[in-house]
Amino acid sequence: MKWLSGVAAIVVVFLVGCSETPVEYVAEEFTVYGIARQPGYAWFMQEKDTYQPDAAKVAQIQAKVGEVSRCYLFVNPSCTCSGTQKHFPHFVRCMELAGFPLDSMTILSMRSASTKHPYMNRFQVSRLPTFFLVLRSGNERKIEPPEHDANTRIEDLIIQALQGQ
Repeated sequence: MKWLSGVAAIVVVFLVGCSETPVEYVAEEFTVYGIARQPGYAWFMQEKDTYQPDAAKVAQIQAKVGEVSRCYLFVNPSCTCSGTQKHFPHFVRCMELAGFPLDSMTILSMRSASTKHPYMNRFQVSRLPTFFLVLRSGNERKIEPPEHDANTRIEDLIIQALQGQ
């Protein structure tokens, strides 16, 4: 009887492993408040809370943050690159300190820039992380932090985006 259950287990593994329908991964959407419960983001809160942006630049962001209605943040949790593990939490910290409501940020957790997401018709993502500021005027500003430059301060990129550069 034991051998019969062993054969059944092998058949199940074989059938599951030989499925011809590939599983399509779709981005997971959540808020900053839900990030602590997401797999792969254990590092986020500590990195966000310990970042000290330039206060004068945060004041510049604060002067224009009222023009922003929503932010969409496209990120890869497993990437140990500076873009995800530095620029992403630093972006959230700068916007938070500037008075932007965190519940107006949508985070899309993706495996790669080509991962399907519910905003594909609206936002074109060519690398991760990429941030979009949606202005009250209806315009959008895209921020793509440099991939291999941890020295770039995200507050500079936010200011440039808010100034339309």
